[in-house]
Amino acid sequence: MIENKPNDKIQKLIEEAENYHKSGHFDKLEKVLRDIISIDSNYFPAFFNLARLLEMSKKWNEAIKLYKKTLELNPSHMETMFNLINCYEDTNNLNQAIKMSEKICELYPNRFESHYAYGRLMHKQVKNIDKAYNAYKKTLSINNNFIFAKLGLGQISTSRGNFSEAKEIFQKVIESDKDSKAYYEIVDFLDKDEIEKNIKDLKILENDKKQTDINKIYLYFAMGKMYEKISNYNKAFHYFDLGNKLKNKVIGSIDFKWEEKKFEALKKTLKKFGKNKTKNLGYHSSKPIFIVGMPRSGSTLVEQIIASHSEVFGGGELFNFTDFFKKVDISKKNKNLIDCLDHINEENFLNIGKDYIEKIEKISKKNKYFTNKYLGNVFNILLIKLALPDAKIIHCERNALDTCLSCYKTNFTESNEYTYSLEGLGSYYLIYKEQIEYWNKIFTKQILNIKYENVVSDIKKETKKILDYLNLNFEKNCLEFYKNKRAIQTASLVQARKPVYKNSINSWMKYKDFLKPLTDKLNKSYFK
Repeated sequence: MIENKPNDKIQKLIEEAENYHKSGHFDKLEKVLRDIISIDSNYFPAFFNLARLLEMSKKWNEAIKLYKKTLELNPSHMETMFNLINCYEDTNNLNQAIKMSEKICELYPNRFESHYAYGRLMHKQVKNIDKAYNAYKKTLSINNNFIFAKLGLGQISTSRGNFSEAKEIFQKVIESDKDSKAYYEIVDFLDKDEIEKNIKDLKILENDKKQTDINKIYLYFAMGKMYEKISNYNKAFHYFDLGNKLKNKVIGSIDFKWEEKKFEALKKTLKKFGKNKTKNLGYHSSKPIFIVGMPRSGSTLVEQIIASHSEVFGGGELFNFTDFFKKVDISKKNKNLIDCLDHINEENFLNIGKDYIEKIEKISKKNKYFTNKYLGNVFNILLIKLALPDAKIIHCERNALDTCLSCYKTNFTESNEYTYSLEGLGSYYLIYKEQIEYWNKIFTKQILNIKYENVVSDIKKETKKILDYLNLNFEKNCLEFYKNKRAIQTASLVQARKPVYKNSINSWMKYKDFLKPLTDKLNKSYFK
């Protein structure tokens, strides 16, 4: 701020701001920054730093307004544009984030950070995986040592099923950087001898005090996966547990009050609008297929089977359906979904359904069906049926202990905070089970429930059941789903490239001595 040569009055306020920043008095810092703006409404550093402060406080919408003002005053301020991308992501405005990254690439074509930001955002969208790959390549052509672009290339190769290429990329990262994330990514491609060698390397890294918490988390989960592959389940659980406990510490605890409040609000909405059989609400289209359930419940396998049909586009984990309710116009500031449900009307449901169809048709117009495997939509079934009455809903389920343990062994990149403690997993599972059972009773026969164990034991029978529900003719491709080259970006992507196998059924038995916090939680309700 000082480098912009302000007047004496602002200079003194900046010195105050610096002291408040150092001492952590952010409320006083905010006041000083606003005072500077009141003196000089064209002094862009004050807008920028105030926006940063609000972003740190997770007041993203306010931060966005101030970042936009900063760009009005200084249109080429690169750091503002990068921060604005982060805020757009935090508010689920991915399209706006992409537009901003495109602008940065135009303004700063020779900066590797520009192309990496664009590639990272494209990587989030299954439809733009080729653009992501090219952007990572461009990043590395400018800065060949940028590890995150290398990891991105490896992840894309994995998602495409190019496992030998992915292994080579991750191996090069390990050789040059000893990066714990690369160890985590490469595990599925290693044989026993390679695993034992990598474990030795990771043990050295484990004792390196320079490792950040994030690096340690990847290290612990990588060690857990490696020990599991060589059937040392005691050591495997030890490291999975270390990874989860550290991640829980970094992310913070979670409570489930919001889901419980939302469930009650949905019941009120059900009373108000009914089951949408007589009122005929929403937008009519048979194109959407929602695949819902718990993570690690076989949903990726089910989607891969469906997406192997010639008339289906596999969208992957695309949209949380509640995001489409943000446009519901109510007077309340900082509205949430429950506020929207208090004021929602029949026209809103029509517009939300129409908006959803327009979004998915931008991705794929030619296919009869479009899958959305955002699993959290299991809590949004009523909203889906009111806005899209003809939508198909496939609920994937699996043995409770296998599901929860598999979650505990996975280092999820986003959300799923409840998975980092066994007690949290148990609590979340019971909430999920209560709600899916409730919606199954309400929407009898409108939801197709598919058990992972049944798919594994008789894939042909279960595939036909799914295709009959979708009114699709049987195609052999669906049984040979592992040959489908569509990009997959979920924790189960490696398994989805292989024929079905049964060794994951009752896998929790290998860890039964460590699962008491989970079984105690589930036993109180689930195993009555």
